[in-house]
Amino acid sequence: MRGRVRAPLLALATITIPALALAQFPLDQQGRRGLRDRYNRPQTDQKLDENVRKLNGDDPEARLEAVRALGEINEPKAVDYLLQAANDPDTRIRIKAIDTLGNAHAKEATGLLIQQLFLRDTDLPTKQRILAALGKIGDPRAAGPILDILSRDIDPAVRGNAIFALGEIGDRAALPALDAFAKDGQGDVLRRLAVEAARKIRDRPAPPVVPPSLAVDRKPPESNATR
Repeated sequence: MRGRVRAPLLALATITIPALALAQFPLDQQGRRGLRDRYNRPQTDQKLDENVRKLNGDDPEARLEAVRALGEINEPKAVDYLLQAANDPDTRIRIKAIDTLGNAHAKEATGLLIQQLFLRDTDLPTKQRILAALGKIGDPRAAGPILDILSRDIDPAVRGNAIFALGEIGDRAALPALDAFAKDGQGDVLRRLAVEAARKIRDRPAPPVVPPSLAVDRKPPESNATR
């Protein structure tokens, strides 16, 4: 009888000890995220495939819904399809995709949006949405091209969006142009926008300075041949 009791107890101990060990060493945030992603992967893939089918369909309303849903999927492939939609010939789909990329802070979209900004065929409303999206994304790489747009004799509304985007991006390299525009720009509204954008950049805390790692002199181990 004692032998029969010991076997279940030993099995129970084998199961319980690892469980107690895991309880004493909880997963860090990255580990929990990894487990959650693996658990949700089938659902994410299914949702992605479903909305890609909608996006490639003929129903405009379903395509718009697909763009919105893709913006909620935390998956690089979803951003790829949104980039594709940002070039869609349907204006509503194109603008919705641009807005969604901005709201998602997708830095992967910076290059494409800048390219679209300078295309001759890009209409003014789309340029305004592109500038708004670049401001939300906040990628410093966009500051130079936006300054180029600001320097051109273009629609005042587009210039206003360019000024606002520069304030959102926060690149201090834009300050001289914004200060000059605040002083000599055309129109009170644009001058006020330039003043506010420059103030926003100046008030932004400087990025933390990380000291370089101290170099440690380590002599390479001597090989047996040199001994």
